[in-house]
Amino acid sequence: MTVSELKNKIKSGDVGGAYVFSGEEDYLKKHYLSEFASVCCPDEAFGLFNRVIFDGADIDMAEIAEAIKSPPMMSDFKLIEWKYPDLEHMKESDKKLLEEIALSLKDYPYITLVLFADIDGFNPGTQKRPSKLASRLAKSFNVINFEKSTDAQLIGWLRRHFDAEKIAVDNKTLSALIFRSGHSMEILSNEVKKLSAYAKANTIGAITEKEVDFVASATLECDAFALSGAITDKNREKAFVALRDMMMRRIEPSAVLATLSRSFGELVTVALLLDEGMDAKDIENALGWNQYKIKICINSAKKWGLAKLSLATARLRELDAESKSGGISGYKTLEMFICQYI
Repeated sequence: MTVSELKNKIKSGDVGGAYVFSGEEDYLKKHYLSEFASVCCPDEAFGLFNRVIFDGADIDMAEIAEAIKSPPMMSDFKLIEWKYPDLEHMKESDKKLLEEIALSLKDYPYITLVLFADIDGFNPGTQKRPSKLASRLAKSFNVINFEKSTDAQLIGWLRRHFDAEKIAVDNKTLSALIFRSGHSMEILSNEVKKLSAYAKANTIGAITEKEVDFVASATLECDAFALSGAITDKNREKAFVALRDMMMRRIEPSAVLATLSRSFGELVTVALLLDEGMDAKDIENALGWNQYKIKICINSAKKWGLAKLSLATARLRELDAESKSGGISGYKTLEMFICQYI
């Protein structure tokens, strides 16, 4: 089942059946679970009877089966949730029992059963290439994969949120917000609230990149974010701080080397395109990156210069080859690289 089909089902008011909410985007999973709750439990006074919640990787299936048998009270539907099941490592006998429970709901059209799975407990694959388990469960469940949104989807979603707050914002600023705070809709939702509150408190009618840089939090979408930022800023002190932090959290040196290679690789690519006479728009079209990232990389590439970026990139290739052939590797080598090239 697609997200669009799920929306239409909720609009129709007929939400009975068995569902698996899966994928990386927890914000959307929580949103649609809340939509189900609104349909199934319109009167909160009867929530105790019409919304049953199970939590944990392993529960007694008999309890779900028992909850299904009792009809809703003063409502057309009853919502049964199982939060964070470990479907990947579930015993085969329990999988079969769960499938039987889902198929039995044809006899209980008033029941809405939702399995709220995280990525560790269930890997759905993708919409085009579902996993083997997802294909199996789709025979008895409506499996919805809430994949990470694209930048274009997030920009449209963020704009609607700012419009609701009556705060003006352009696409360039929204791209900057995504670049700074990451792609998690939960985090971005909180950043919208922060920025909107700041704008209203300071009687600002429109949010710009200036407010994003000042108010929004820089989120570590990966351990490499701080180190990449230090390279972009050409700041040796920041690079050492980031490296020390990664070392304290026992990040593998090979992962740090990969981050350095990727960051310098992006900058040398931009520097080469600039050297060929391309402007920001040409580079954006050629690489497909968002405007804010292009702007940052162009400024950084000019600060570094093509010659220095090429030397650093060549040295990183040597370090990668040495590490794979049993040569010198580890954090000492990375520290020496930072000393020599940043």
